[in-house]
Amino acid sequence: MSAINIIHTSRAPLAVACIFLLAACMSSHGEGDGALEPTRGDSVAKNGEADSELAGGGGSGGSGSGSGTSTTSGSFGNTSGDPGTNPATADTGAAATAPQTATNTNIAFSGAADFGYFRSLLEAGIVPTTADFDAAGFFAEHHTALPEPVCGERICLQLMLGVLGSLMNGNNCTMLQLGLNSPIAIDPQDRPPLNLAVVIDVSGSMNTDQKIDFVRDGLNLLIDGMRDSDMLTLITYSDAATVVAPLEEVSLRRAELRTIVDGLVAEGSTNLYAGLELGFKELSGSYDSGRQNRVILLSDGVATAGITGDAAILDMSYAYNSDGMGLTTIGLGTDFNAGLMRGLAEQGDGNTYFLENAGAVSEVFTEELSYFTVPVAFDLQLSLEAGTYYDFGRAVGSSLWQDTARGGTMDIPSVFLAHRESAADVTADGGRRGGGSALMIELMPNVDESDGLDLTSAQVATVDISFREPGTDAIISDQLTIDYPMAPWLTPTTGFFDSPDLAIIQKSFVMLNIYVAFEEASMLFYAGGPAEARGLLERVIAAVEDYNAEVNDIDIEYDLQMLIDMRDLMAAQGIELPGDFEVPADPWPAD
Repeated sequence: MSAINIIHTSRAPLAVACIFLLAACMSSHGEGDGALEPTRGDSVAKNGEADSELAGGGGSGGSGSGSGTSTTSGSFGNTSGDPGTNPATADTGAAATAPQTATNTNIAFSGAADFGYFRSLLEAGIVPTTADFDAAGFFAEHHTALPEPVCGERICLQLMLGVLGSLMNGNNCTMLQLGLNSPIAIDPQDRPPLNLAVVIDVSGSMNTDQKIDFVRDGLNLLIDGMRDSDMLTLITYSDAATVVAPLEEVSLRRAELRTIVDGLVAEGSTNLYAGLELGFKELSGSYDSGRQNRVILLSDGVATAGITGDAAILDMSYAYNSDGMGLTTIGLGTDFNAGLMRGLAEQGDGNTYFLENAGAVSEVFTEELSYFTVPVAFDLQLSLEAGTYYDFGRAVGSSLWQDTARGGTMDIPSVFLAHRESAADVTADGGRRGGGSALMIELMPNVDESDGLDLTSAQVATVDISFREPGTDAIISDQLTIDYPMAPWLTPTTGFFDSPDLAIIQKSFVMLNIYVAFEEASMLFYAGGPAEARGLLERVIAAVEDYNAEVNDIDIEYDLQMLIDMRDLMAAQGIELPGDFEVPADPWPAD
């Protein structure tokens, strides 16, 4: 380590973005020269069986975890390269093919708000507020291929560590990446049968900006993709709610359903409460635990008729969600109630999508909805506790996260396989949905050199994970810890990235900094600091350009364009750079 240039960082307040944990939906830990090996705790045995040693040895301790061999016990411990046997599947879970045939499939969990809304606001000349976007939707538009999942379970876990100065202000930014993926290859055609209610906004405003046309096109794609045995009902709402197609098997009704969809007429106000409630009622009468029971709600505005309060709508929906009925929401235009639609989807074990163009219609109504009806595990729980020499700051990536004194926990009802297979897997219209989910935890070293501690390494965090396996109801669990191989306050000038493939952790580091730049720039713009907002964007643009000139990642290229669009929008409003503004001589020092 003597060849590494070191920055001695003083203790800083947690308000400064500093240390992040990324819970991306990716793969289990692989071996590699110089890679840190997380240490693992014992896992809960399945079905009352005793814990067994699944792996005899891993890679070397690497540069930071000490000497010796990392051994793994219990559910996630297969580091020998043997994928193990296929876990059992349930009628309502994923039907799996042999793990050996699987590609590196990322995992998605519910609660993401489609980032297409952010782009549409920029195109409309509006700087988005922080209420208009979230990290879950941003991270879902990124695919990072990690090492093959060879743990022997349907969900594999790994940790990777990265330390570098923040791209915004140079402060210490340490990122621990917690990866989840599955060795199971799933064909959406093997999904469980559906009981599906589609609740359609046909208020007068749907006549503008091709919104009703997008809905017709999307629903026809949905009808074409459903199996004969699937059950479908269509409900429309404007001044009141109406069942226009009862809940019956699709089978021989496709032509009839297309005729109904093509004949949709938009007029009147928006009684969202009545439409959503009627959709749930139609499903509840035929609820079947052997099927996926889900409502899809489409809307382009705010509730203007009937019961209009967000709290009342959320409470009504939650009662049905608690009975096992899921909810996915789809917004159109720039005037829909994004907060309500996101809240409904989060508590309904679904995502919020946004139809920004014809390409998004195809992407959402085919690949996204197909994969989001195939859960790969249930009741997934994540918890984190910061190491002794680190403090917990905040979690970014899901509203399901609950803070604790030293970290936090998150309970996710279901997790799903994401459909993107690579970073280059992008639609002709630039659609990048389906990359997987991510969770970022911000921490900060709570000691510095002045404390006089003789530290040569420090434990960053301990992470616990558990989930319920479909079919067997076995609870699979594991615990991982990871150390930083230097004193916590030391930051290498060119960065420290521990991963079997540096490109993996570096991309995640850049993704994180881009999202925080959007967030910070938005807050500064609306809090009286527009010049500082533009300056922050300029610095991050320079760093991302420098980074991507080397790797040419298409996800980051699209992110860069959004950064530029946001910067140009501020410049067009006459916002000038701060007088002391300057871009660092080496914006991406890790190259």
